[in-house]
Amino acid sequence: MEAATVVELLDSVPRMWDHFMGYINAMTLQCAVELEIADVIQSHGQPISLGELAMALQIPEAKAQFLSRLMRLLVHLGYFEHQVKPEGEEGEFEGRYWLRAPLSQLLLKENPFNARSLTFATVHQHLVDPWRQMSAWLRTSSKVDAAPNAFAFAHEGKKVYEVCSQDPHYSQLFSEGMAGDSWLFSRALVAKCRDAFEGLTSLVDVGGGTGYNSKVIVEAFPGIRCTVFDLPHVVSEPNQTHTNLDYKAGNMFTDDLPHADAILFKWVLCDWPDEPVLKMLKQCKKALTKNGVKGKLMIADHVLGHESCNDSRSMGTSLVVDMLFMSFLEGCLRTEKQWAKLFSDAGFNNYKITPVGGLRVLIEVYP
Repeated sequence: MEAATVVELLDSVPRMWDHFMGYINAMTLQCAVELEIADVIQSHGQPISLGELAMALQIPEAKAQFLSRLMRLLVHLGYFEHQVKPEGEEGEFEGRYWLRAPLSQLLLKENPFNARSLTFATVHQHLVDPWRQMSAWLRTSSKVDAAPNAFAFAHEGKKVYEVCSQDPHYSQLFSEGMAGDSWLFSRALVAKCRDAFEGLTSLVDVGGGTGYNSKVIVEAFPGIRCTVFDLPHVVSEPNQTHTNLDYKAGNMFTDDLPHADAILFKWVLCDWPDEPVLKMLKQCKKALTKNGVKGKLMIADHVLGHESCNDSRSMGTSLVVDMLFMSFLEGCLRTEKQWAKLFSDAGFNNYKITPVGGLRVLIEVYP
């Protein structure tokens, strides 16, 4: 490798700045959500001046200049618009701020799919502290049972669900964040992949929690009877508001799954490493081929590097998400080749991938 010139090195510095100061984007977003900037602008009903915004946010006049700089970065990140004086217009004109769809909508409290809680949960010290100890975890002993990830290493061996059980506030943030994501993704799934659900009369939603995803499915397809299959404490007191929605307690690794036309995993398999995923897939194969009737497996997940999201920006986001998973879960994002091997090893014969949006896809897998 040829040595870079002094100028080439200097020109590379801003790129490195962008990387090691990337956390500032995250903390700026957290600040915007805490101040409820999007909600204030929305309630104003029209583009708002900096002075009006500062007053509504109860920010002292002396600090309005700092709010201006905060807004400048948020405008650059795409959350808001900054309307400047129209060319040729006479007289005084103070720049005004307005919402910019679709990003600004993700910040509004009134929207059930907002990403407020997910933002707070992700920048919380519970998830950030493990990154400060990532290199130490990587160098510590080859045995991973005691600390399978940096999260457990930083939290005295506790896994994320154990920390959530001890910190109700964080558990609520995490649950609300997942619920908001489910609200949005589930509706996109049934809209974008209608063909995959047409003709089904029964579906088992494995790891479906309180049934949020299944409720969206039965509302969109009244002819499908859904069964939510999850751990006993999860489905012990479900909110049963649909006659064609059932709940069944069980362990996806060890218990037989109910037979159905389709078995669905939504954003579940990426949480686990290959060995338990293979065990789950074999359980699915067994359930889908009972009595000689073959159903199909439906996996709403991520395919790393898939053609629907392999541009540089999407790929970069996917790699960051994979690193996030590495820090606090035991699973990973998988390439199509990795998924295909798991399907083959579990005894499935074919699969089909349909892009849904937001870097996620639906994989239909056939015995």
